[in-house]
Amino acid sequence: MHRPTSDRSGGGGKGQGGHFGRQARGFAAPIGGFPKQSVPTKPAEPAAEGSAPAPVKPKRSVKERKRGFTLLEMLVVIGIIVLLASLVLAVSSSVIRASEERTTRNTLEVLNAATEEYERSMDRRVSYQSTANGGSPMDNAPLAANALRYDVVSAPTVPPIGSGVAAWSALGTPYSALIAAGLPAYSTTPFKRTTHLIWALTQSPSSGALMQKLPDSIFRGVKPAGTSAGFTTVRHCVDSWDTPIIAVFPGREANSNGYNDPVNNIDADGTIKCDSETATAQNGGLGVSCKSRKILWVSAGNDSRFTIQSGSTYVPSTDNLYSYEP
Repeated sequence: MHRPTSDRSGGGGKGQGGHFGRQARGFAAPIGGFPKQSVPTKPAEPAAEGSAPAPVKPKRSVKERKRGFTLLEMLVVIGIIVLLASLVLAVSSSVIRASEERTTRNTLEVLNAATEEYERSMDRRVSYQSTANGGSPMDNAPLAANALRYDVVSAPTVPPIGSGVAAWSALGTPYSALIAAGLPAYSTTPFKRTTHLIWALTQSPSSGALMQKLPDSIFRGVKPAGTSAGFTTVRHCVDSWDTPIIAVFPGREANSNGYNDPVNNIDADGTIKCDSETATAQNGGLGVSCKSRKILWVSAGNDSRFTIQSGSTYVPSTDNLYSYEP
């Protein structure tokens, strides 16, 4: 049997007001959307009776947020920086001092090697004319009798022959005048002796080749006295502290050539105690003794003093550097 169709039966189509049509119309959003509903908030629970209220975190002011270092903090930081700087300077000074000493020792070794090479090439030791010292007679008579020339004399009266300088007075300090201020061991005598030896070493082909290994910076040409123009060919060597290096000469062989030298005037190496070794500081002595009849090269060290005063006498400075240990 055919049943009539009605709107409530839902049998109509979507566009005919059937079930699907009614459902679509029931859930359609109104124009402008659904109205907003406020969500109720949960009321704060009251604090338990007798309990302390919850702490409230205070807000930091702009002034507190911009607060800098205090004076005490700055002083602590500055103190740390000063301490670190002093440590760095101390280490740097030690490194520089060690480097300067090493450079000077290398110079002394080259001078010692050049001296030995000169003696090998000449087939004799460097001849040094010392004056009488402590009762031992001066040793120039035997050599003078044989018309032999000394390489170095105790008190050279003129600069090295061939240097182009006729007199010491034509040269500036330290050769023309005594340096006394702060350098009590300086006198013109050891500089003049050393100048003659350096001249001899540079003039020999074999020892001169070794001298050329030294940097030009350690050689100092001596200016003429009373002028600042030019340098003479008279030169000396300086150490890392710009102080001239000097040579100490051993005396002649004891009891030689008919001399009968007192026992107290004989060194352990069999030479007499000559003026270059044991004379007063003002006369060019350093109070040291050469060994094995070898010339001793000496640097005054960091304090630029070959000797220091001890009572009424002068003794070698403790920071002196030597080509070998005297």
